[in-house]
Amino acid sequence: MKLTRRSFLKASAATGALAALSGGVMSFERWSAKAAESSDVKMIPSICEMCGTKCGIIVKVKNGRVVKIEGNKDHPNGKGKICARGNAGMKLLYDPDRLKQPLKREGDKFVPISWEQAFREIGEKLKEIKAKYGPEALVWSTHPELVNDYEVIFNQAFGSPNLSPHAPTCYSPRNAAYKAIYGDVPTVDYGNVKYYISCGRNLVEGISVSQVTGIMKAKEKGAKIIVLDPRYSNFAALASEWVPIRPGTDLAFLLAMIYLIIKNEWYDKEFVANYTVGFDEVAAEVEKYTPKWAEEITGIPAATIERITEEFAKAKPAAVIDPGWHTSRYMNSTEMVRAGAVINALMGNLGQKGGLKFSKYNFTKVEEREGLWPKLEKPKAKRFDGAGGEKWPLAKGLGMIQMLPEHILSGEPYPIKAYIANHHNPVRSAGNSKKWIEALKKLDLVVVIDVQMSETALMAHYVLPESTYLERFDPPQIAGNAVALRQPAVKPLHNTMGADDIIKELAHEVGIGQYFNYTLEQFSDQMLKPFNVTFKQLMEKGVIALDDGKPVNKVPEIKTESKKIELSSPAFEKAGTKRVPTWVPPGVTERNGKLRFLHGHTAVHTHTSTFNNEYLHALMPENVLWINTRTAEKLGINNGDLVEVKSDYGKVTIKAKVTEAIHPDAVFMVHGFGGFSPYQKKAYHKGASTSFIVPNHAEPLSGASADCEVLVEVRKIGGGANA
Repeated sequence: MKLTRRSFLKASAATGALAALSGGVMSFERWSAKAAESSDVKMIPSICEMCGTKCGIIVKVKNGRVVKIEGNKDHPNGKGKICARGNAGMKLLYDPDRLKQPLKREGDKFVPISWEQAFREIGEKLKEIKAKYGPEALVWSTHPELVNDYEVIFNQAFGSPNLSPHAPTCYSPRNAAYKAIYGDVPTVDYGNVKYYISCGRNLVEGISVSQVTGIMKAKEKGAKIIVLDPRYSNFAALASEWVPIRPGTDLAFLLAMIYLIIKNEWYDKEFVANYTVGFDEVAAEVEKYTPKWAEEITGIPAATIERITEEFAKAKPAAVIDPGWHTSRYMNSTEMVRAGAVINALMGNLGQKGGLKFSKYNFTKVEEREGLWPKLEKPKAKRFDGAGGEKWPLAKGLGMIQMLPEHILSGEPYPIKAYIANHHNPVRSAGNSKKWIEALKKLDLVVVIDVQMSETALMAHYVLPESTYLERFDPPQIAGNAVALRQPAVKPLHNTMGADDIIKELAHEVGIGQYFNYTLEQFSDQMLKPFNVTFKQLMEKGVIALDDGKPVNKVPEIKTESKKIELSSPAFEKAGTKRVPTWVPPGVTERNGKLRFLHGHTAVHTHTSTFNNEYLHALMPENVLWINTRTAEKLGINNGDLVEVKSDYGKVTIKAKVTEAIHPDAVFMVHGFGGFSPYQKKAYHKGASTSFIVPNHAEPLSGASADCEVLVEVRKIGGGANA
């Protein structure tokens, strides 16, 4: 059965994306049942790539064409459910605008070339740059996917220390804080939590399907869900209580919670005594952070803070402050995450039912594996951004890719001459697009590996088309208590390659081919060996459970130097701040009519990668500017008016959505719209791009982008239909 655009839109309009997540009643299941009636439909277990969550999927193929994608109930991520993006994956595969062959820039145009020519010319240029400027002249950025180990090997073998994930524009504060205090990054036992507080985490629009279904089950069982957010998001609408906090002040709310928990002895004394260090230092620091003090900063009444804190403490250990995901918002975001981590420790929730939990399984780090390649040596040069160094110790492994334009243009600490972006579009996702464009024009070599002609690809000398996730194998994945495999449902439709093969071919051209003399199957078998699972077994089953999946509710090994949760953290002190959580104000303050600019995700799009998808574009073709009713009235702005949003870094025009559902000091836009690559015809110039407004900050602790630390002026420039 062929899924048509008309039937997709009809079903989506009837049920909505959230209904698909929470109730599992979306019409795709009916389509699935009809498709399954046909005996010649092949069902391929694989892994989605429409966002970074990597849910398990079953791809249905009929007559060599993908006709349906649905969730794989055996995969821990999703457990049989997928979101609107996952359902729409086939439109990435069949997108007429996708990249179909290698391209080379000639003047202002791109011309098709062979893979052989692309690899040879890129390899020659990389060798030339390495010989003249050193291997550190190469920066490689990536949205880390399953092929990430190949990127690690390439960069280390080449000698570059500058492999950079997109972390600083996403999760750096969370990872930096929890790794310092807990030794690892936990997640939440969402399905069993009894009292849950989100500090800006929007579970239903920055979607992890299994987490959304988990929290909804918890709510059905009576859990209380509190959402701190300047905006009444869809998650706030589902919560028990929305706390409309002033932007950038969640840290003050949490510090007052710590004050109350310690003052009233609401903490788990036995857990604190056995599994933490530094309690007395925390208690001394928070004596000044009373609820009344927090009320002045947050705008939330002291009585509300007191009530929520008491309710929260009574629910321990199944009481959780969510560690967050996209936490790169403010100059105090890492400190805010740390305060939440301390509260979680005071509740004694680590390893407990409804509390925090660590991953049970991990692959051995690629640097520690042996047998398939020569021993990897740590690059001699320091990173271009200083991540992991003396000034930025907490940014180790996270990097500060958003600062690359500054370093290219300044030539400090050394010349950067080559840049490779894999599955990453920082020109439109990392802030200050103008500076990115200016900087990339200075480079001798820019190479982009992608499935579509992104804005970063527009700046490239060479564009290498990757096969979509429905056309290729990737190295295996660990998900919860299982290992899983991404595998092709159909052969590549065009002259494309998997990123693993692209990286291998580049390696051979630059003289490090000895690090890639193996097949993907051999590489995967090496990863899977500790689990007594093989690549061929995964090809057959798609997902293999490593245990019975029953929870083990006990405190896990804590991998800090003290082997305890470090409430007083030497790592934070080394990074230049206090050993215990302390108040740090946000970087900017709303003033003189200027408003704080906020942005975030929507449930039907991912970063900048899905806006040309026909189905998802139809569901949400453009964004609008949320502005508070009182603020709009002062500015003479009506619902649907065209407005200009201007910061010190640029300006955009967009329709206004006048609403009571956002704090009067702030405005909000969904991130990712406003594409300016003419090769993506549906997304081209639809909505407004946040990247022309947001600067490239580096938050002092984790190096995160702090991309909500910007003020804007809003003015009406035209009337219009209702937004």
